[in-house]
Amino acid sequence: MQSSLADTILIAHYGLATAMVCAQLLVLYALSNSPRAPAGLGFYSVYFMTALLAWIAFTVAEVANLEVAINVPAVAAMISSYVLLLAIMQRAEMRRGRYAAGICCTGACLAVFFLEPAPMLQAYVATTALFWGVLAAVSASRGWHSHNAGDSIMALGGVVMCAAMLALALPSMPSLATAVAPATAAGLAYALQGGAHVLAGVGFLASILVDQRQQLAQLTTLDPLTRLLNRRGLEKALHVTLATAERHNQSTAAVMLNVDHLRRLNDHFGADAGDKVLQQVSQCLEVECRASDVLSRYDGDTFLAILPNSDLAAARKLAERIRSRLADTSLQVDDQPIAATVSLGIAEALGAVSLDRLCKDAGLALQLAKRSGRNRVAAVEHRSLQISNSTAGL
Repeated sequence: MQSSLADTILIAHYGLATAMVCAQLLVLYALSNSPRAPAGLGFYSVYFMTALLAWIAFTVAEVANLEVAINVPAVAAMISSYVLLLAIMQRAEMRRGRYAAGICCTGACLAVFFLEPAPMLQAYVATTALFWGVLAAVSASRGWHSHNAGDSIMALGGVVMCAAMLALALPSMPSLATAVAPATAAGLAYALQGGAHVLAGVGFLASILVDQRQQLAQLTTLDPLTRLLNRRGLEKALHVTLATAERHNQSTAAVMLNVDHLRRLNDHFGADAGDKVLQQVSQCLEVECRASDVLSRYDGDTFLAILPNSDLAAARKLAERIRSRLADTSLQVDDQPIAATVSLGIAEALGAVSLDRLCKDAGLALQLAKRSGRNRVAAVEHRSLQISNSTAGL
């Protein structure tokens, strides 16, 4: 009976080791075409190698019935748990606790030289349960905040590993030692450990794939240079805003901004200088506008800000602040200051309004500002056109 159980455990170890190798190969294959290595991938690769070393060492010891002074499988398992925790903490951008976990891992690994087998097992169980418990908490938190199912799978793997450590500790508990046979507890622990490692591999891969999908979705709605919304992202972001304005009959204002003579600047100083000007304009918009305002890079050198629940007067004040701020700021290119100015057009609509109509009115005002000498703010209303001739303010 014991021989049959041992054979079953041995076969399970071979199967789980094969599953781990396949999971790692799947991760590497899925990430082979990635232009940038995902966060935590290096630590995860080290975790995989040390975890595989632990399984191999344990299997060799079981088959050959070797008795060694140092419990190599336990040491490798604790190191792999620590490295996996580092990978998860790196993905969660969590810096605190790394050194404390490293000290804990080092102390537990050094304990193999001083502790008897029974206390060493307790140290291994406590250290592994601690690392995987923290891993489960960090993964669950990240999965909740980033809506990532892969992190949830990782958290489940951490819970399963904690259950495996509990199964290993059962024979040492006086109240449960007689109720659970040591061989049964060991077999359950080994099965749960293997399942936890498989969940870790699958969860890590799923987490990376979900992150890449989310990043791809952002790329379709964000301008890569300025990190503002593009036209597609603008339409999505304004769906609720315009519906609210229609329902409550609120005013919605628009500020359309165009960089003056950007093509001439590119010809004289290069495209990099033009890109820096565009980034400077986007940063100015983010500073001057409210959190509720929707900002976008509408075209190559044209920006658009939609101001919910704002009238033409508020839009005029904002546009003048932006114009004045940019006119007073020079960009340094090769130790040479470059002055870049902008022309702005503003428009307003009350109640139900379409984005196309609002953009058309703001565009008409922008063209008027350019024809009137640039570095100006112009406004368009359905009754009349108004323009400020002064560059000092309105």
